[in-house]
Amino acid sequence: MELTQLIGEVLDEKYRIEKELGRGGMGSVYSGTHVGTDRPVAIKVIAPQFMRNDEFVERFKREAKAAGRLHHPNVVNVTDFGFARVGDDRVAYLVMEFLDGCTLAEVLEEESQLAIPWVCDIVEQACSAVEAAHRHGIIHRDLKPDNIWLEPNRRGGYRVKVLDFGLAKLGDPVSETPSIQSSPAQPSRVSHSTRVSSEPRTTQAIEAGTLAGSGGSEAATMLQHLPAVGETAAGEASEAATRIMIAGADVAATSVQQAAADEDATTRLTQRDTTPQMLAADTVPADGLTRVGSILGTPLYMSPEQCQSAPLDARTDIYSLGVITYQMLAGVPPFTGNMSEVMRQHIEAAPPLLRTKRKHIRKRLEQVVMSALAKSPADRPATAIGFASALRAQSEGTGALLRRAFALYSEHFPKFFRVALLVTLPIIIISIVDFVNAILMRRGLISPGAGQVLAVCATVFTSLGAFVAHSIVAGVTIRLVNQLFLAPLRPIELRLAFAALKKRLGRLLLATLMIAAVSLLGLSLLIVPGVIYYINSSLTAPVIMMENLGPIAARRRSKELVRRARRTVIGVIAMQYLIPILTSSVFATMFSLAAHAAPEQKIVAAKLTTVVTQSLNVLIIPLISTLSSLLYLKTRAAGGESLTDALTRIEEEERPSRQWELRIRERMHSSTSSR
Repeated sequence: MELTQLIGEVLDEKYRIEKELGRGGMGSVYSGTHVGTDRPVAIKVIAPQFMRNDEFVERFKREAKAAGRLHHPNVVNVTDFGFARVGDDRVAYLVMEFLDGCTLAEVLEEESQLAIPWVCDIVEQACSAVEAAHRHGIIHRDLKPDNIWLEPNRRGGYRVKVLDFGLAKLGDPVSETPSIQSSPAQPSRVSHSTRVSSEPRTTQAIEAGTLAGSGGSEAATMLQHLPAVGETAAGEASEAATRIMIAGADVAATSVQQAAADEDATTRLTQRDTTPQMLAADTVPADGLTRVGSILGTPLYMSPEQCQSAPLDARTDIYSLGVITYQMLAGVPPFTGNMSEVMRQHIEAAPPLLRTKRKHIRKRLEQVVMSALAKSPADRPATAIGFASALRAQSEGTGALLRRAFALYSEHFPKFFRVALLVTLPIIIISIVDFVNAILMRRGLISPGAGQVLAVCATVFTSLGAFVAHSIVAGVTIRLVNQLFLAPLRPIELRLAFAALKKRLGRLLLATLMIAAVSLLGLSLLIVPGVIYYINSSLTAPVIMMENLGPIAARRRSKELVRRARRTVIGVIAMQYLIPILTSSVFATMFSLAAHAAPEQKIVAAKLTTVVTQSLNVLIIPLISTLSSLLYLKTRAAGGESLTDALTRIEEEERPSRQWELRIRERMHSSTSSR
């Protein structure tokens, strides 16, 4: 029975097949309905002729297991897997949620270069799914635009779904035995399960198709087998590669590629023209998909280590994500050409710089993408989510940071204002007392000696109090902003923020005093060193609050973070000083003009300026601290760092007060530890 005759039938007495959605080398995908619930589903069915081959059945099982392990909003949900009778044949099927929308490949066919915010959003969602897979020990190995689905979310946006874990490498113990073994005495021999035909039947199906890269139809997933060193067949081209193609597969079909474990043979794949050889489907080796010597994936998006059949880890997926990101930004993938040429370029050639394809790309954004395309896995971002975070951070400049800071500040202004007013109120009262004292001295209502003593005491208390108050407000605000950024739906409790500050206040005050002293010393001797020192130390307070480091270590960490976005840091520091300086200058000028240049009146005007400045600090310090907090988070993300540790620290300091919160916390931690 042909698969086309499935339409209208009930598969395995559970799924009514309605229409064919697509067809590939292994079988077809149908839309259907679960008869028990009337729920629409998508059903992937292996063609009966491939059920005789253990390799394809194994791949299908792996897809079911890989997807079944994952429960993530950005991974297509697999609900069932099984075997059923179709006429006289036995088929395997995989049931998934039915998705509306389209693939990223379809978008790229029409849109070419995508807007940077759109690219960042797609990459963030895809990386979230890939990161979840990596945490479960699953490497996808076939990431490409065809396997990234954009599903409308009914709110004017879309949700990204990562599809097709058929080539996924699971974290379970598997045999890593190469399919080709050699000995010094004899030429290498192909495993008995792989019978190479001695009749050179050529095909141009792969060589003729240039991997242009806009759609998956031109970049099929394939598997290639190379003869071992010294193994040739009479009448064949010199050491020709044997390419396995599946009868009846269209160009977009997922085929399989097997390479020799021998490094020399693998190298020759990329250095010589080869004459393809046709093999029957039942000659595909059936000893597993995850061995050294296997090349699996789509050449256009494969990592160098995939092209060389080297052992793989999670960073092979990061390379593929880098290729996809490059294509979304540049309009074309980094490498094009026929299969062997593309694979050679992945191994040897440096990808063209993004700015040669799209002029107005930020340099640091380009650097993030190019880092994902590094030939060595060690030079790529360590995690998928780190790559996405760095991409987002480097795509936004100072303007975006300021907009976000003002939006966050205005949205949560009552909380920030309450903290600042509570802490700063004593300083404001002392400033008012000093101002009143100046008026009384001017009018002779208080003796000059007593007035001077009171003025000196007020000045000292105002200066010291302002230093401590500003540190307290900054520390609490930093803690609140980080929570709002990392866990926006979690209720804000000032009590917990003050408790976190209490543990760090001594270090925060010491670090602030040290930075101020060294910066002033540097400014008094040579202006430039003082400025540089202050800039490098500007993130010390957020580091102390969020990473719980000591003053010296926090200052070193601040310097490391500042290097990642120095221009943005300088711009934010300028804004932090510009706002209070301009405000104070405006009021000082107004009061001085009103004082008619009389010395006594100028003193009163100066005291009044201090009162106004301290009062305005209630509004300004939380805003400046919000900027510092977001800058700290940006620089961490720019370095590809995960913010999980910061969120974990916040959670550890927040003891749940309700039973449902405690249950959720316990279940979350038990789920994490079991992975």
